[in-house]
Amino acid sequence: MDSNKLIKTQQENQSQGNDESTRHLSDILAMKYTQIQQIPSQTINFRSLRQRFGLIQDYYSLPLKFEQLLQTMKTIEWTYWKKQKPIAYEIKTKAFRILQIGQLLKLDQELYQIKIVEKSIQIVPKDILIENLPSFQPFAYQLPSVFESRITKVRSILDQLVQTVHENYLHIINQQNFKEKSLKSKIYYPTFDLNLVPDINQKVQLQQIIENTIQYFNKRTVSFMFYPNLINYLLSKIEMKKDQMEKYIQFLMKVQPDFLQITNQKKEQLKLKWIIQLINKALQKIKFNNWKTYLY
Repeated sequence: MDSNKLIKTQQENQSQGNDESTRHLSDILAMKYTQIQQIPSQTINFRSLRQRFGLIQDYYSLPLKFEQLLQTMKTIEWTYWKKQKPIAYEIKTKAFRILQIGQLLKLDQELYQIKIVEKSIQIVPKDILIENLPSFQPFAYQLPSVFESRITKVRSILDQLVQTVHENYLHIINQQNFKEKSLKSKIYYPTFDLNLVPDINQKVQLQQIIENTIQYFNKRTVSFMFYPNLINYLLSKIEMKKDQMEKYIQFLMKVQPDFLQITNQKKEQLKLKWIIQLINKALQKIKFNNWKTYLY
């Protein structure tokens, strides 16, 4: 066959789709969609992979809302290290930040000193002496140990909140034996959803204490009373242990001295001798409701 005939034959084969290099494409196009083998799609469960290969984690995972709370705390501690003076947040513009501060205080009431100043709050980290702090390093990657230890303490509290929900979940699905592996590898059961962990709501008990305290003073039309009498009255209205009630009352006196304060007696004296005063009942009730809304 001469060269002209060979070229003509190849051209005819190509026009009919018979060229070896493209024949498989024609076959595929002629197939129905259902005839093409599909690879089943699977969602990869990364917790299951950690469980399968036994990777050890330093910490348990936290819900995003808890991670954000830790980040807020780190920002507060970093700002205090930098400025070394009280940090102020306006209620109107920093409502969400103040809400997070309230959540942190619910985890640990001794974390910050708080002062209400008109339409803002001022906070200072407790038990941190400015004179003992190292000089601020603008490009430092880590906070001084005194701050890091505080953050680690709060994280352990958050971890425990998640673990409580996780353990309850294991009990419900009858997988209690998984707990040992969970502790070893810092993992959750593959089907456990971190969104099951409830948010840190503000304490209803504290609001009840505030309202009952105001009612107690108004009912007696007095502004002074002995501290034990107030505690006993509140215990008769609110189901709570006495030591916890006392912590709440003293916390209120610290964060809002314009609402409740000790008068006529020094704080160093016995609690039995404390005389509690409610200040400007009508006006302070309105202001305190604003404080409750944003902080608790």
